Amino acid sequence: MPARILLAEDQASVAAPVVSRLIEAGHEVKWVRQMRELRQQMDDNPPDLLLLDTTLDVDGLEYFQAVRFSPDHPRAGVVILTPPGDVRTKERALQLGAAAVLAKPLDEDALVAVVGDLLSMI
Repeated sequence: MPARILLAEDQASVAAPVVSRLIEAGHEVKWVRQMRELRQQMDDNPPDLLLLDTTLDVDGLEYFQAVRFSPDHPRAGVVILTPPGDVRTKERALQLGAAAVLAKPLDEDALVAVVGDLLSMI
């Protein structure tokens, strides 16, 4: 059974290759661009893993902080996607309990490896 991954990313140039690569790796991927869509997906069909951009139309880290102890928290965790060189956000995300933090532009091979590692734990 393929893992359900939810990607919350507002930039198509970042999201499109990620979606393609994760589908190639055998996962089911849903892509949302706004916080409203993210909340709806989390309510309707909670994913196994969430890839969460910090720069959506609302602060992604604030959302993560609000849901990190929720019963609907993804079983494999939340991977935070940060702007390049944003060390402060990376440190904050790790303090809040992110499963991993990846800087954009994303290294697709590293992303697939991280996703595979996290999913192997569920």
